[in-house]
Amino acid sequence: MPVVADRIYVPKTYRVQADRTAVVEVIEDAIVASDARLIYSSFRSEAIAPMYFGAEDHAGHRYGLLVYPFTTTRRETRNRPKGERRTQIRFGDPTRERDLQNPLARDTAGVDVTLVLCVDPAERFIVGLDPLIYADLPMGISVYYNDRHIEHAAEYGWAVWERQKTGGQRRTTLEGLETLVGFRPERLLDYARFESQASGLGLSPSLRQVLAENHASPPHEPHQLEATFSLDASAILDIVNRNFRLKVAVRGGVAEHHLERCLHDVPEICAVTGIDEDGRPDFEIRVNDGRRLLIECKTASPKQYANGDYKVEVQKSRDSGAGRKYAWDQFDILAACLFSATGIWEFRFRWATDRPFAFCWDEGGLRVRL
Repeated sequence: MPVVADRIYVPKTYRVQADRTAVVEVIEDAIVASDARLIYSSFRSEAIAPMYFGAEDHAGHRYGLLVYPFTTTRRETRNRPKGERRTQIRFGDPTRERDLQNPLARDTAGVDVTLVLCVDPAERFIVGLDPLIYADLPMGISVYYNDRHIEHAAEYGWAVWERQKTGGQRRTTLEGLETLVGFRPERLLDYARFESQASGLGLSPSLRQVLAENHASPPHEPHQLEATFSLDASAILDIVNRNFRLKVAVRGGVAEHHLERCLHDVPEICAVTGIDEDGRPDFEIRVNDGRRLLIECKTASPKQYANGDYKVEVQKSRDSGAGRKYAWDQFDILAACLFSATGIWEFRFRWATDRPFAFCWDEGGLRVRL
């Protein structure tokens, strides 16, 4: 069995001519345009197909792409539709190869993904064919699409359509509907992720179309923290979940987020300003009568008093020292988040001037009854 880039699951290879260089350049450029790094290109060492490309995206995910690339051209031909584009499935001499078996390579482990691509170097547009339909490459046949399909990709760089295949006398198994996906180079890795799912699930053309349409809108740009930490959101959240102190700190920030949303929903409040400064309360609000009030957000203890009152610690921190206590005039309102006690992001509020009734000392320190 032939070997491509040390891949031993490739059943057959083909020599390719130098005229595929422009096609390969589109693919290599597409990896970079997909916000990834080109790690490896087998075409640089040996001009054979399939070609193997290794890529790594900004989050550190790696992709193995085993690609069967074909060239797309646009020529106006008499008695053919206007704006038609044509790709011929061929490697070497199609007259000789079309009567032979030409099975596609497929990684049974699902690590590498097989792509059958029609690449238009002039338009820099790529059309992906269904590897399940072209599992035995039908050498010599042509695949057609039109300028309008490229226009459909104007918004998201992604277009999906069906076409009726005609296999002819030699290839009756190719008859029926086929789903094609056209995309701009910057969507190459999106297409690889789509194809990995579609091929792995063995989707029929109709289900393949549904999945492709779901991939039309590009994924959200990575959050700034993902880029800063060189980790995706899932990995960052796993780190938070494993670190108790970090998890508690994040929970406090989440409580403030929910509180801010709660304050915005109060009709009597016309402005909410978050304060991110050490030693200062968390929010300043402005009410409709013109008053400006300061709010401190604290998390309620999961344990309640015997009579059911919630308890909230109002020290600045658990560290010892005279600076741990708040002055009575440091904020106007205490907002206590009850999530730890109730499992719901809800709040109870007390005026700081209610201290004769709301605050008390106990063995845990200064606490407030709610």
